[in-house]
Amino acid sequence: MNQELITYIVLGSPERLKGLKLPPSSNDEEYLLANLDILAHYTKKKSFEETIDNLVFSSKGNLIVFLPPSAFPNSESKKILKKISMIDQSSWGWFQYDERKNDFIQNLKKISSFMRSIPNIEQGIYFSKRLYFSVGGIGKWGVSPFKEISKRFYSRIDPQNPLPALIIRTKNLNLFLK
Repeated sequence: MNQELITYIVLGSPERLKGLKLPPSSNDEEYLLANLDILAHYTKKKSFEETIDNLVFSSKGNLIVFLPPSAFPNSESKKILKKISMIDQSSWGWFQYDERKNDFIQNLKKISSFMRSIPNIEQGIYFSKRLYFSVGGIGKWGVSPFKEISKRFYSRIDPQNPLPALIIRTKNLNLFLK
């Protein structure tokens, strides 16, 4: 495990991830795809939880970031994530919503995320690898994928302040599954 390396895991269906171009991995960043195949999930070949836990386990970074497809942190967020990774302390948090995007559904999600302090899949989430395994992994994957893991993280430590919004590089509103 490299203390300075940040692993970005892009979550999505095979169809959604098929045409996605990832930035090249470097000494500071590793990019992985979490192919969350619904068909395999329903036929019990491999659960979402098992897929994600295996990816986090095999990743090389100290800090893990779950991202929706076609969304990446801006340079300011990357600098902050690098500092968090270098400190090598258990930490977690998420990204803000884009304030420029102002539609009704987005506003409801913002309010829900603020009131419940649970990030939505569009916001992404980051955490230290050590914290992830100390709480037993991702937990139950449901309608709100980060709900269970947020509860688990809260049982250990409070989250960091939200980082600047992710850069979304798609016009498709359904970022996760097609």
